[in-house]
Amino acid sequence: MKTTSSLENILKDAKNKSFSDLAQIIEGNGGKELADMQQIHAAHILSGAKRIAFVAPQLPHPCELEIWNSCAIKLGIEGALYTNHSESRAFTHFAKMLHLSNTPIYLTCYTMDSMPENKTFLSGLEKELEQYSLIISLGENSLASYQAAKAKRINQARLIIWQNAPRPPHANVGTRSPNGSPLPNIAREKTVRKEILKNADLILCFDKDGATWSYLEEISAQRIRRVARTINTKRYSSEISSIRRIELRSALGLPETDFIFFHLGPLEIESGALDSVFAFKNLLQSNPTFQGNARLCFCGTGSAGADIRQSVVEMSLDDHVYFLNPNGDDLKEIAGNQFSSIISVCDAVIHGPIAPVNGNPLKCLDSTYDVMCALSSEIMTISNGHNWIGEWISRFYKTYSSGSIHSLARLMQETIEKQDKVTNVKGAIKKAIANEFPFEKNINEISEVFKSLIVNIAVSDTESASKLIEQIEEMVIAKQYIDAINLISQAFQKSSLSVVQQANLFRLIGDCFTKLGDLDNGVANYTKALELDPYCAKCYIGLGTVALQRNNYNIAVPQFQKAVSLAPNDDMASLGLGLSFEGLNEFKEALSWTVRACHLKADNTVAIYNLVKLSFEMNEFADAERVLIRYISLHPHDVNMIYTLGTITYKTGKQDIALQLMENILALDPMNSRAHSLIAQIQKIEQQKKPA
Repeated sequence: MKTTSSLENILKDAKNKSFSDLAQIIEGNGGKELADMQQIHAAHILSGAKRIAFVAPQLPHPCELEIWNSCAIKLGIEGALYTNHSESRAFTHFAKMLHLSNTPIYLTCYTMDSMPENKTFLSGLEKELEQYSLIISLGENSLASYQAAKAKRINQARLIIWQNAPRPPHANVGTRSPNGSPLPNIAREKTVRKEILKNADLILCFDKDGATWSYLEEISAQRIRRVARTINTKRYSSEISSIRRIELRSALGLPETDFIFFHLGPLEIESGALDSVFAFKNLLQSNPTFQGNARLCFCGTGSAGADIRQSVVEMSLDDHVYFLNPNGDDLKEIAGNQFSSIISVCDAVIHGPIAPVNGNPLKCLDSTYDVMCALSSEIMTISNGHNWIGEWISRFYKTYSSGSIHSLARLMQETIEKQDKVTNVKGAIKKAIANEFPFEKNINEISEVFKSLIVNIAVSDTESASKLIEQIEEMVIAKQYIDAINLISQAFQKSSLSVVQQANLFRLIGDCFTKLGDLDNGVANYTKALELDPYCAKCYIGLGTVALQRNNYNIAVPQFQKAVSLAPNDDMASLGLGLSFEGLNEFKEALSWTVRACHLKADNTVAIYNLVKLSFEMNEFADAERVLIRYISLHPHDVNMIYTLGTITYKTGKQDIALQLMENILALDPMNSRAHSLIAQIQKIEQQKKPA
């Protein structure tokens, strides 16, 4: 006998199921009608949804970019991709690849500045993310993901962490400074990771390790979603690879008959690059017939590049080992250390990392998709079984012992000599890829994940705390400092406060004390806030402001510089830097930063008046004139600003314009004495110009 689900259970299950599944849960026509109604409702929400934002300081593999683009197409929503300035070339290559296959591009790339000390930070990202209802951010350790988490909480958006190369929480835990003490950024890194995982609506994992790490960090199972990787086999196939092989070998001057091993990964010790060189030398010594016919190829950059090249020279392998320049004219299609675009040049790929890529996400890229591209193109891959993809390859072909050059050399020899066996392995792998990583099916699954978060309204436990903090901000702006401090003490009673919210409250206390003249307490609270949230630009503005009030301009400059690097679009950070340089009598720098502040916020009157002051001191009025004209176009009845512009035009000899401006003032305020006085001066000058 079939059991009928209760309505309560149906509604509960509906949150985790697609609309087609919902119709099957509820019996009869009523169920189908309800599912149809919900699907129409979802379509209505999607049609009015904001764009999706994808955040990746360093772009993921082109295969993953294609997944993002395909999901945006599937949902019919434009996607915005935020990345580092240095990644523009990689995105251009990706866009060309889609254009050649007549695939529509639903991703628009926006490049941003980063900090020299951490390339995963994107300056001004929080402000940019205000307009999005769904944010997908790459990696759980990236500062950009931390910024996305802050933007998500402020704007009540939804956040997905795209965990393509999971980094375990213990990575770098044992790292020490030369004197033996833990590095200061380790605690900071833990805070960043904790805040990201706490605030994410969903952790999208692509292998068992990623899901397990998340679960062990006490993330609820409901927020962990595991999906399979996927690859577009129409784009990476043996037919296309054969054509590319001929083109690439001809362009690079590589003999068509040679058997080429391609080492996958940058020129780093961790990627096993040096082991590949020694194993290749062992292969040639053991099999003299391979000399002149077998080659080893590297393509990439890395800190161990010079050592690897030196080893090649010392072992007399110059004629057998190629180093391709990824930035050379012949390889315009390759970006960074990603190799899928040139992998067709080889007969076999060596995948042999000897250490996790987790230590520095910008140093060693995850090579999973490059291996998948090679396998889909029927290019044999020799692996040491490292990572998820290495374990997957071991189902079909031998793996070698990591760190053993003899084991690698034997497998290289077998790959050359036993072509019949290799051909059978390639066929089995091709079928497995088609069955286990179907492109359309996986795109549909990931799109449904995105869709469910857009359609379902976010319910945040910290929503009331966020509203309370907004109320405190408004009180500080209104100069109600004592009342604000009292309300802050109430806010600290809330148990749902995140670390960033606690930091924000300490920062607001600092603002109140600073405004009340208690500078020491102001500094103490700004410092507490930065201990919790080291990337709070407003805290650095506060510290810079205190330094300005104490006339410590040498201290104020680096504080405001830090604020500008964290929030390049904050006009007060630029103005503070301008005032600091003015205090050091660096008037040219002061003028530059004050002009920037005026451009960032057209009605920042403090910045405008300081710009006018600097202009008179330097006798340079062009910038001030442009800024004032812009301001008056927005505020045509501001008599003070009109008069200020009039004095500048009078000073620069434009008496006719100055006269017109004063007449405009008198039209607004007929009794304005300053306007009458300047008109009298202008008329006196005009009278003196007339011949006697």
